[in-house]
Amino acid sequence: MVALLAADRPAATAVRCGNVTVTYGELVSGARRLSHRLAAAGVGAGDRIAILAEPSAAMIVSMLGILGTGAAYVPVDPAQPPARRATILQDAQVKAVVATAEVTDLPVPVVTVTNTSDADPSDPSASSDSFAAAAGAVGADDPAYLIYTSGSTGEPKGVIVGHGNLAASTQARLMVYPGIPTFLLLSPPAFDSSVAGIWGTLLAGGCLVVATADELRDSEQLVSLVSRHRVDRVLCVPTLYELLLDAAERVGTAPLASLREVIVAGEALPQALADRHFAVQSSGVDLVNEYGPTETTVWATFHRLTGIGPVSIGGPVPGARLYVLDGDLKVVPPGAEGELFIGGAGVTRGYFGRPEATAAAFLYDPFAPEPGVRMYRTGDIVRWNAEHRLDFIGRKDDQLKIRGHRVELGAVEETLRLLADVQEAVVLPDAQGTGLIGFVASAQDADPVALRSALAEKLPPVMVPGELRVLPELPRNLNGKLDRALLRTLAAEPPTARPAAEAPPVTDDPLTAQVAAAWAEVLGVDAVPSNVNFFDLGGHSLTMFTLQDALERHCGLRPTIVSLYQEPTVSAQAAFIRASREQGEDAEASGSAEAVRRARTARLRQQRARKGAAQ
Repeated sequence: MVALLAADRPAATAVRCGNVTVTYGELVSGARRLSHRLAAAGVGAGDRIAILAEPSAAMIVSMLGILGTGAAYVPVDPAQPPARRATILQDAQVKAVVATAEVTDLPVPVVTVTNTSDADPSDPSASSDSFAAAAGAVGADDPAYLIYTSGSTGEPKGVIVGHGNLAASTQARLMVYPGIPTFLLLSPPAFDSSVAGIWGTLLAGGCLVVATADELRDSEQLVSLVSRHRVDRVLCVPTLYELLLDAAERVGTAPLASLREVIVAGEALPQALADRHFAVQSSGVDLVNEYGPTETTVWATFHRLTGIGPVSIGGPVPGARLYVLDGDLKVVPPGAEGELFIGGAGVTRGYFGRPEATAAAFLYDPFAPEPGVRMYRTGDIVRWNAEHRLDFIGRKDDQLKIRGHRVELGAVEETLRLLADVQEAVVLPDAQGTGLIGFVASAQDADPVALRSALAEKLPPVMVPGELRVLPELPRNLNGKLDRALLRTLAAEPPTARPAAEAPPVTDDPLTAQVAAAWAEVLGVDAVPSNVNFFDLGGHSLTMFTLQDALERHCGLRPTIVSLYQEPTVSAQAAFIRASREQGEDAEASGSAEAVRRARTARLRQQRARKGAAQ
């Protein structure tokens, strides 16, 4: 389909990323070239090819090129720990890796794609006939991609999504969101909402604006992207959308004037955020709340809000069937709570290489109009409300969504228990419901910062608890079982009610104290050490935005997100802010790389001068 669009409108813009613009003709030409290179490496229909890519135009070329060989793509997040990446590559039994940067020490061939200059339309080996023939050889049941989710044992599970599933999901999207969009892609390819943005845009003939890694770290840069490219549609988790509204309100909401649809998915939409959307955005900007597990191809329900009203997850997308059932798989009446089961064309084949897990989650569908099809057991508790929409109540098990990613608490606990000096571990949602808190029993009084660092080498950032509390032993009830109810109470306590952290050395420097106060406010702790990495204390990419706000309040200066990543400790940030002040430069106000460079140079000169004086 993308090739047909390219034939009709080869000069139309397909992808923008940074200073790179790719037309539909260039996109398909690049994909054909990659398909030929992969075929030369022995890749064919039915194989699985990993994509290890930062957000870029080359990432989109890679997906299309892999599909052009008849193989399935397996997106792997470069930010994941090497051990986690290796587990996915091994589990998926990939035949090759397509990477957008040089990669070494992989057990399979690596094909590097840097940009569309790799495409040479005059190369006869990259002909449209060979491209179409390979792509046309696949059937509806053949895999299009595998996306990995958290597994309860700590091992990720690969969901097999077929070409028929992808086609049905995308066709439903074109029906719900008609028109030719300019779409801002914020989801990494390893997060399945990227599928909605990429194929829903390209198959509509729209323009896909891919946010770079640096832009994804800075909400104000994302607002600028919307304005610069006249983006009219965006999809993100509610947490990130709230940060976009914060950034827009700081500079005025005019940069968001081009938006017509804001889609949120991946975690529960708070009523307060929905109300705020209509208070901040101009009229005519719809808010759409989507819901759907990876196992049902991105989405299964949606609720379009055109004004202030109660939030729900809505009704079925075109082609989906929704069942609310009791423990005996009988339909419950409207208003009664039950487990949500999903049928229809989006229900995938199951988990790669895991027949038992597939059989447990994918059941025979007794309500389907045709025999022999399956429904997916979500584990989510819902009810039909008076408006014939679904209200989301909660989970049936210990699974939850953190910043749009599905996390099995048992997987985190299992990995924690394998660390040195850990006897037992329990992981729960934190008080805000946006992160995790872990409780660890350790007779050796293990260092929580060291435990978090060790955990971060094995699990992706979203699965690493923001706080680890080490206890001599975990509480138990009268039956001798772990008292999870008491631990939930402790996890829900506000930071001020928790025991004070060990205070760092007292500093006589007021600026360092101000930075430390900003950190304590953001991280919800009483005190922070001056030389520990922000991420080792529980920070993550979204709390970086909150830290930016807190530093502006406490220190009177707003560092760029990039500078905060470069200077991730209290002492380093204090030195950076001091150097910026002395240079008379507010790096955030100017927004220039030159201002950041001058501030860093001044700080280095100060450090050298102090060292020289000491000698």
